[in-house]
Amino acid sequence: MDEIQRLGELLSANQRNEEQKHQQFHTGLAQWEASIVALYQQIEAWLKPLIEGGQITVEYEPHLAQSKGYPDENSPFRTQRMTLTIAGRQVAFIPDAMGAKGSVSVAATGLSVHAQEVVTLSCQDPAQGTQWLEKKRIGVKESDAQPFTADYFAKQLQALVPLHS
Repeated sequence: MDEIQRLGELLSANQRNEEQKHQQFHTGLAQWEASIVALYQQIEAWLKPLIEGGQITVEYEPHLAQSKGYPDENSPFRTQRMTLTIAGRQVAFIPDAMGAKGSVSVAATGLSVHAQEVVTLSCQDPAQGTQWLEKKRIGVKESDAQPFTADYFAKQLQALVPLHS
């Protein structure tokens, strides 16, 4: 009878552990989504005068981020992709699935004139969703992380605007 009781205790402990992991995942998922929304709101706030003036347009479309653990339409990482149109060019922000320990990253396409350059934003504090760093990579060469600020972003967007003389 002692072994049956011990088995019951093991099963109860296992169930509590699974419930705790499930709760942690859903807490992380909510923080992941909130961080992405906060990034988009910050970008829109920075660009507000240009958006209101019709110089930049913003569009959102549904996005399903996938990972090795969630490679199909069953992925719980449902969010939106943000696309800016500026001077005929498009800049898209495409969220990656939540990473280890709740990490949040967003791929940014169209920010570079170099087709091979990959730009990634990573949230330094997913619980707050406010501090983002940007890294650029061409092949295996990766830049140092830069704070993603209004001025830094504006300089990148300026480089996309063709100069007319």
